[in-house]
Amino acid sequence: MAERADLRDEDLQGLLEAFYARIADEPLLAPYFAELDMAAHMPRIVAFWSTMLFHTGRYSGNAFRPHADMPGLSAEHFAQWLAVMEATIDARFAGPAAEQMRELAHRVAFSMQLRLGITPAAGAVGESPTAPAPVVPRARPTSRGSA
Repeated sequence: MAERADLRDEDLQGLLEAFYARIADEPLLAPYFAELDMAAHMPRIVAFWSTMLFHTGRYSGNAFRPHADMPGLSAEHFAQWLAVMEATIDARFAGPAAEQMRELAHRVAFSMQLRLGITPAAGAVGESPTAPAPVVPRARPTSRGSA
């Protein structure tokens, strides 16, 4: 078996397309994405992960907002999302950046759950008082309407 290379910024598009293709086959998660035009949404998702992992600053927006409107989300949904994310990363990449994406996915999921009022599953990354706080990019302020 060939050794897997580490994840690079230019790999994110293919990785995330593979991830969401797998999500589409997950009975628990697929309904949340069924109405979403993934081709149109993918550049924002790629920009989000590019900013999180490689500090490119390509993402601007509120990553939490779309999730606030998803009814019925539970810790089980986030655990499944993480399992698919990890399996997709592990099947394609190995190295520090790939591991960092795995860790960031856990921190983002933990943060999202807290903001949604969901109790994360026991042992979820982020629940330890020594774990670093998740950093989720927020919208950049605009000068419009400000003094």
